Amino acid sequence: MLTSRQPFRLGDTLRRSLTSSLLALCMLFVSSQFAISAEYEQPSEFIAETILKPEQLRGPYHTVDDRVQYDGLFYRYTVNSPYGAFQANSTVALNILIHELGAIAAMKTVSTEDTAVKSIEQSGVKTVTGIKNLFTSPGSTLEGAAEGVGDLFNRTRETVGRRETTETEDSKFAQVVGFTKSKGQIATKFGVSIYSRNQVLQGELDRLGMADYLGGISVGLATSVIPGVGGLVLTTSGTARLLNEVINNTPPSKLWVQNKNKLLGMGFDSDTVELFLNNPVFSPALETVLVSALDSMKGAGNRGIFIKLGLQASNPDMAGFITEIAVLSAGYHKNIAPLKSFVPMARLASGIKKDGTTVILLSTDHLIWSERIANVVEDLIAAKQGRGARFELWTLGTLSNQARSALQEKGWKTYENALGRLVPVQ
Repeated sequence: MLTSRQPFRLGDTLRRSLTSSLLALCMLFVSSQFAISAEYEQPSEFIAETILKPEQLRGPYHTVDDRVQYDGLFYRYTVNSPYGAFQANSTVALNILIHELGAIAAMKTVSTEDTAVKSIEQSGVKTVTGIKNLFTSPGSTLEGAAEGVGDLFNRTRETVGRRETTETEDSKFAQVVGFTKSKGQIATKFGVSIYSRNQVLQGELDRLGMADYLGGISVGLATSVIPGVGGLVLTTSGTARLLNEVINNTPPSKLWVQNKNKLLGMGFDSDTVELFLNNPVFSPALETVLVSALDSMKGAGNRGIFIKLGLQASNPDMAGFITEIAVLSAGYHKNIAPLKSFVPMARLASGIKKDGTTVILLSTDHLIWSERIANVVEDLIAAKQGRGARFELWTLGTLSNQARSALQEKGWKTYENALGRLVPVQ
């Protein structure tokens, strides 16, 4: 008995063969992509108690949420307090915020009635406790700063030699009549920055500053200030207290002129200097801190790269990060080894020692071996024409095990939790 069979079709066989080949190629592609992605770490959430000290995690006036966002460079904290919820976009910003919340609590105990004139001395000295901060303006405690190329077209009058007040300052009228002077003295007594972007703190500074201006409080009654808080620790300027006091009690217009003269004295182009000083995301405090850092690095070439970086800053977080790198560089230059010059590194800067070693200083919280970091590392090595070049990485935070191993395999020296070495407290 004959059985019928389907006719032989070349098309069906070819189609099955192509389908099998495509499936194999897809599997190979997926496998290779998985292997590539597996080489790198991805950002993930952290638990607050695993990365913070107990006093950072919670205190009399704050509690940090358990869940901490992480973007591959910085931790992002949500902080709850009796005065509202706050965002701190780095551990440096968190430390500043914690101090500010303590200062707010102390300020609220100060009555602006005539009968409580002396209470500012007691609350300012006894209630507010100090922490070591890196930079003066905690801009990263707020979100929503404007970004984009459009910002370059704003405030055009300031780029031709004129100066307008920035968003962190009092009005010109308040500065002229003397209210800002009183407010600056109050800020100094409580160890905070008059240019803080913390609106609750600003409200208390306004209240006490106005009372003092009108004669309700005499700041002269306070016999001491809180050392080591609210300002940038620059080894060349003594202590955070001294720098913070100068910034708080010097009119912003005078700071602007002083900063301009210092930068011009370093040989920087006058147009570039004015463009930098009129970038509205830099408060007078941040500008003064950055200029002080640059001025302290005598003998280091191409310091002007930090001014050019400052022109790129489109929000307070970027301005603060650039300032922090300048401060850490100044600390390295004084306390570790002199830096010969600075060179571009991606959109940042790295230092070069006299022996040719490249020094990278970062205020990051935690670095993982991400594709972005790996690419920067490979570019730096390639620029030095091989792996024989010497590199140092200094960070205020930590490295993941994978990042540490990868860098050390490439011959890099790594230094974690380096604040105490770079900027020792005096």
